[in-house]
Amino acid sequence: MSKTLGVGVVGVGLLGRQHATYLATQIPAARLVAIADPRAEIAAEVAAALNVPRTYATAEELAADPDVEALVIVSSDDAHIDGILAAATNRKDVFCEKPITTTLADADRAIVSCDDAGVRLQIGFMRQYDAAYIAAKRAIESGAIGTPVYYKSAHRGKENFPDSRPASAGCNPAGFLSSNIHDYNDARWLLADEAVEVTATGTRIVTAEASNGVDAGVTTIKYSRGALADIEYISTSQYGYDVRAEIVGDKGTVFIGSPQGTGCVVATAAGLQQPAMDHWLSRFADAYLVELTDWVKRMLAGDPPYITGRDGRAALEIAIAAQRAYASGGTIRLPLV
Repeated sequence: MSKTLGVGVVGVGLLGRQHATYLATQIPAARLVAIADPRAEIAAEVAAALNVPRTYATAEELAADPDVEALVIVSSDDAHIDGILAAATNRKDVFCEKPITTTLADADRAIVSCDDAGVRLQIGFMRQYDAAYIAAKRAIESGAIGTPVYYKSAHRGKENFPDSRPASAGCNPAGFLSSNIHDYNDARWLLADEAVEVTATGTRIVTAEASNGVDAGVTTIKYSRGALADIEYISTSQYGYDVRAEIVGDKGTVFIGSPQGTGCVVATAAGLQQPAMDHWLSRFADAYLVELTDWVKRMLAGDPPYITGRDGRAALEIAIAAQRAYASGGTIRLPLV
């Protein structure tokens, strides 16, 4: 087994920079050898800060670099397919942030291309590396709550996405693709079951003039063994970034998360004050690091990915079904045809 893995990062926006920083400074088994971003000045800035020797404009150029042994794709959602195909063409393993792609046809192309090239593809659903979600999974598997019958989650942003963001990158609509896809993956993983029916509804009251997205949305999912999921999306709460979940069984319930970002409560004449989590990157910073560390370890050891391309496709299928249900006002059955 090689001592270190030469990694190239495609896309250095907010999350891409975080991934690049982790790879360059906190994961000893990784070597960050290249960055790709069409914004040359941004790529140069990040490369200089992290002492990365080379920058490129495209995923194709980066994937062809002989020192790049594996790719981390953090580009825009609609560009994920380009990065995955470039990795497959050059026979480089790849970690791709969610969603795997924006269409099922592209997801199938990505999976087949990686399989044919012998390339390992992992999808970035970092909550499966979060300590609270891991504890919940273990509790469910141990039988502590009996048979799961209901999954409830809340996904609330602190501020609205700018209305200028393309649908594939923001509220699409009600955040089905960009935000709730995490919750769809969580429910599938925690319940260890496949969705068979999806309904979705949403409303735009506060920002009615915007062309994409909703202020609030709800997805309801039925699973093959009969469990139900109720997945909430709120575009902005103002008080903080708030992600929580409950899994109800016939013998008990598992609770994941809370709005509070700290256990400190300040009591004054004005009342009780407790800070809330302010950003998704703050809430899941540790999970992102554990996720990348594990991926690097798996790639060096020749092990399979923890969250596969097929897992990514399954979550994407639910997100697309939710979009269709929202648009039609009906119930969408899975699998999609």
